[in-house]
Parts: sequence; structure tokens; C-alpha cells
Amino acid sequence: MTAVCRLLDSQRVLGRGVLRVSRGAGDWGWRGWQAGGWCHVLLRCVVLSVVGLVCLSGVLSADEETRDRRHRQLRERRTVILEGLEQDLQALQSWCQDRGLTEAITELQSLQQDIRSDTEDPELPRLVVPDAGTSLSSDDQVFQQRLQKLRTARAAEIYTLARSALRAGFPSLAFDLIADVVRIDPDHKFARSVLGQEQFNDPARRDDPTYAGEWVSAFEKQMRSGAKPQVWHPQFGWVIAANLTRYENGQRPWKGDWISSEKEGELRREFRNAWEIPSEHFLVKTNVSLEAGVQLSTKLEIFHAWLQQNFAAFFETPKSLQERFEKAGRPSSARRTRPMEVHYYATRDEYQKRVQGKVPANIETNGLYWQPDRTCYFYRNPEKQDLSTLFHEATHQILDVATADARRVAARARAAKLRQRQADEWILCQNSNFWLIEGLACYFESFETDDEGHVTLGNPQYIRFETAWQRMLDPAYQFYLPAQQFFALGKEQFQSHPQISPLYTQAAGYAHFLMHYEDGLYRDDLIELLAQVYRPEADQLLVEPSFSRIAEVGWSQLDQQYRDHMQNLEAAAR
Repeated sequence: MTAVCRLLDSQRVLGRGVLRVSRGAGDWGWRGWQAGGWCHVLLRCVVLSVVGLVCLSGVLSADEETRDRRHRQLRERRTVILEGLEQDLQALQSWCQDRGLTEAITELQSLQQDIRSDTEDPELPRLVVPDAGTSLSSDDQVFQQRLQKLRTARAAEIYTLARSALRAGFPSLAFDLIADVVRIDPDHKFARSVLGQEQFNDPARRDDPTYAGEWVSAFEKQMRSGAKPQVWHPQFGWVIAANLTRYENGQRPWKGDWISSEKEGELRREFRNAWEIPSEHFLVKTNVSLEAGVQLSTKLEIFHAWLQQNFAAFFETPKSLQERFEKAGRPSSARRTRPMEVHYYATRDEYQKRVQGKVPANIETNGLYWQPDRTCYFYRNPEKQDLSTLFHEATHQILDVATADARRVAARARAAKLRQRQADEWILCQNSNFWLIEGLACYFESFETDDEGHVTLGNPQYIRFETAWQRMLDPAYQFYLPAQQFFALGKEQFQSHPQISPLYTQAAGYAHFLMHYEDGLYRDDLIELLAQVYRPEADQLLVEPSFSRIAEVGWSQLDQQYRDHMQNLEAAAR
């Protein structure tokens, strides 16, 4: 059984020559090393390996050039289409100015602002665009017709480009382009279908002439339909619509009756009576407050949605991704899975009692994902109001739960290949790539979302990344393990390494590098490595995943590119 905990770098540089010492928790393990062999055999192997690497480096260089060029061409084509759209909108805006259509000008400026948005996850329009009314003036009608024609034409170009990006092996870029399609043409039904959204018409708004429907997930559509439709409230979560007034008046349901919210607060102080906040993918249990639980639930769903869209190639195979595009527009047949549990305690003491026995007594943790019960545990820390711990542990939880069945199948298949009588547990990154497990979780600590659902990620000033570039560039605190050695570390080697804290820092730095370098050049390769680690393929069960092989890049080139990225990160942080 494995518990994954947080580990802070023990030294953070603040300014020049100032250290802050932090204490955290790391995983545990055992060290085992093997050595041996004959010298003349080793010498011969070294010679052959050098010759092979020289030949291979030329192949990788050529392949990498082709891949880089294709990625660059796709992004350049996107830029050309968006610039063309902006020119079209500028021309239409001039036409509106000549006719004094002030509302139309405001609409065009808002659309241009959305297109230029460089946020990590720009907000997508939710409402269906209503048909132009016959009561509009002739100029207004012409404007709406011309605008829709521009939207439809440019969105079609971007959608075609998204399919090309997927076929070229860049699913992350493909989904970025799908988001572009929806921003340009909110009612592009194929793009909406790729994102898992369906059109819903709220019966409560059937008499609203400005309302033509909205785009929602299949789960939300189900919740808001039926004999007892529910509504989502930002304080109370999902509530039966007929009961909403009672909630707003301070009443709460309790064992078939209604009591005051104050009385409910007293009863739920004991965690066995905790509030339970269900959502599409999570079940949050807390004795802090209903409002706190709903806030956590909301942010977890935003995080989950971001991962599903931006890490689509992790959650689905290349074949299923292609089918997702091919079947776009057809009704969804996806079944809802058992929600993941998150326990949020009011005090540290309650948390400590709950995780007792799950971590060694001498290890201090702020949060924990426990694989055996698929549950995240953490507590309200009055001295630390951010949700970095939540997103760290939720990363472990989401990735593990989504692929647990695949690893059980892989373990049985491996046992059959090795002719073992019983299948051993599949241990993630047992022999290599362990940095990835913690590096991504540390990276996602920087995930932030506001009340509107806008997402920011990878802030260069976040402590993990700031420490990473300081350790790379500051001679006084420098630590860097070359990429080939770093990626080769398995779980026990990583966890028992004498420099484990700097290794965590480098892991966070490498996650940032592979996510952001050259506009996400390596993002899909990182996701492919993650998929091979968490969801082993049947024909690769006895082969260690290699990032160099996946990305078709040499290790020395990665070393140089990582250094370059850290220098750029330092410049951005200052």
C-alpha cells in the first residue's frame, strides 16, 4: 500500500544569501543496488553503445526537426486564421461605426478580447446564441448575419486544423484549438460534443425571449431535468429547486424534517455527521461548513475539467480520442462512475487521528491521498489559506483512480508473460521515471481558479518554480542531476536519495519545462509518458517508458533546453 505525501524543498532562496527552512513529508522506501559483470564484456558493450548512440542521435535530430516543424506549422496556421478573423471583425466594426451601432461595436470588442485571451483556460461561452429577432432594424439584422457568417467560416477552419493536430500526434494542441472554435462560434455542435457538452433548455426560462438554451455536461443536464429538477447554488450546492427558498431562509433538511442552519452547524461538528456535497466526479465530506465544502467541490470540478480537456490523451487512448472526434455530435453514452471522496477536517487533530496508521509516526503531512480507499484527506489550516495541498493530492487521486483498472490488467498480463503463479502489485515508476509522479503533483499546486472559473497555472513566482530556477542558476545553491540520470531514478532510488529535497524541486521544474517550453512543444510527449506509466500497454509490459524515445530528443539536448527554460523563468519572475 502506498501513500503519497507532500515534500517541500528544505531550502528556498529569498533574494540573495537568505534561506528559509521548510519542513514537510516525503514517501518512504528501501534501497537496493546490484553490480557485477566482466570487465571485457562491459568494455565491448560501452564501445557498441557509443557507436549506437552516435547513429541514433542523428536519427533523433532529423525526426525531432520534422516534429518541431509540424508543431510550429500548426500553431502558425492557427495564428494566421485568428489574425484573419480579427481583421474581419475590425472591418465589421468600422461598418458598425459608420451606422452608429454602439451595442454591436461593444459585442465585437468583447469577442476580440476573448480571441486575444492568453489565460491558461479562457472562459468559454455557456449560452446558446439566440436567433436575430425580426424586430431588429435592418442594419442590426445585417450586422448579426455578417457576424454569424464570419464566426461560422473561421470556426470551421479552426476545427479542421484541430483534427489535423490530432492526426499529427498533438492532442493537447487539438483541444486548445477546439476551445478556439467554441469561443468563435459558441454553437458549434461538433466542438461542443468533443468537449462532452450537450444543449439544455431550462423549462423555467421557456418564456424568456432572450434565452435559447445553454451548453452543459451530461451530468448537469440530468440533474436539472426530471420530476424533481435540482439547481446549483454557489453556497448550497445541488438543491431540489422546490426547496431552494427554504435554504435561503436559513432552513436545512435533517432526517426527514427541517431545522435551522445554526442547529445543523452544531450537529455536523462531529465528522460522522459531516456535510456531504455531491458533484459530478467528487463527494466532499466536511465538518467545516456547507459553504466551505461547496467551494472545494466547485474548484475540484474545475480542476478535473481542466485535466480532462488538457490531458485528454492520458484519460483516453489515441484510438478513443480519434473516435471522440469522429462521433462528435452524436448522443453521449458515457456512464457516471463512482465519485472520488475528499475529506476536509475542521482541525489538524481530527485529520491526524484519521490518517494515523497510514503514514509513519515521524512523518508530518498537510494532506494525503490514500490509494486503498481512493480518498483524499486534509484539514483547514488557518495559517495557509491557499488550496495548493488540495490540488497536489487531487492530482494523485484523479490520475490513479482513472487508470487503476488498467494497471490491474497489466499486472496479470505481466505475470502471465513471466509465468508467475500470482500477479504482483503494479508499482508506479518502480524502476524509472519516479520524478513524474511527484513533479506533476507539485506543478499542479500552482493551479488557481477564481469565482468565475478562470484558471491560471505555472506562475514563475510560485515557490516550487522559483526554487527550481534558483537551484539551476545560482552557484551558491546549485543542484542539477542530468536528465538521463534523473529520468532513470525509480521509486526506491528517488525516495532514498540523499538529495531528495532538491530532487523534488527539480521534478517540479521539469514538469513546468515540459508543460510550457516553446508553447507546449513537449506537452503531449509528457502526457504520453504519463499514460505509459499509469496505463501500461500490453506489448510494453517489460519495457521501461523512455521520454527520450517518446519525444525523439537526445538527453543532452534536454539538459540544455531545461537550462534555457529556467533562465526564461527567472526573467519572467523578476
